[in-house]
Amino acid sequence: MIENPGKGNEDEKRWKCVLGEDIFQKGPLKEFGGPNVLEEFEELRKLTKDLIIGQSIPTMAMRPGSSALVPLLRYFPTLVKLIQQGPELTGTFEPYMDGPKFVVKDQWLRDWLDALAFSLSGLPASRTAAAAMAFVLDDMHREGAALDYPRGGLGTVIDALVRGLEQGKKWVQVESAQPC
Repeated sequence: MIENPGKGNEDEKRWKCVLGEDIFQKGPLKEFGGPNVLEEFEELRKLTKDLIIGQSIPTMAMRPGSSALVPLLRYFPTLVKLIQQGPELTGTFEPYMDGPKFVVKDQWLRDWLDALAFSLSGLPASRTAAAAMAFVLDDMHREGAALDYPRGGLGTVIDALVRGLEQGKKWVQVESAQPC
């Protein structure tokens, strides 16, 4: 964990971020949440499961152009389910935070969901995309979960781009006039 060099709030609750099946539930959730937080968390995950149905369609199957639907035909049942989700899929997480779908009552869980949402969108959970929140709730708490973060931090990505420029290619194309 990277410690804050400034003065911290003595009331802050900290834990090591370890991902995987049941790790969060048996650790921070149990330690910091209220008496019904585990059941509340699992119910929320269960209710949002349908919002991640689209993750079974590989990104490479989605293409621009006149033949874009052809690779998606093999995922037709999933596409039908996605279309049936409609506004729920494209809406915010608010119906899962404040009703009518679900109400997160545990204050620690609400605060954690807001912190998680802020790292995704810069917004509180109720204003973050429902599909994004559902995906993260599923992805962080599944067997084999991992955070994809460059070794050495995000600065290493920039350093690698600079090295590429210095080793021969003298320009970077940031905008393309080519039609998609």
